[in-house]
Amino acid sequence: MQILLNSDNTIAAYVNIGALTGSVNYDGVLPDNFVSDFKPNYFILNNDSIIINPNYVEPNNTITLPPSNVETQLAALAYQQMTSQQTITDLQTQNAQMAYQLMTQGGVTA
Repeated sequence: MQILLNSDNTIAAYVNIGALTGSVNYDGVLPDNFVSDFKPNYFILNNDSIIINPNYVEPNNTITLPPSNVETQLAALAYQQMTSQQTITDLQTQNAQMAYQLMTQGGVTA
């Protein structure tokens, strides 16, 4: 097995077949969870043994991107459509109220 070590002996990568540039050979015993739990820097080479790195900190891979130009334009159009729909609803309500007033006040005689 080839393991690629960082300056603090944490294991950045490994391969069972082939080679990694700058890697070293490791023929010792692996922890049972090495393959299933492997993450860069999660394991450390300590006195020719691989153990879980006691100083491991889960990296924060959250990337926050600002909205794209298209997303901003789409949001503006959605807002415009919402306000237009509200205006239409208000006008329909006013029309219904005026029609009701005309019908109840008897504006037309036969």
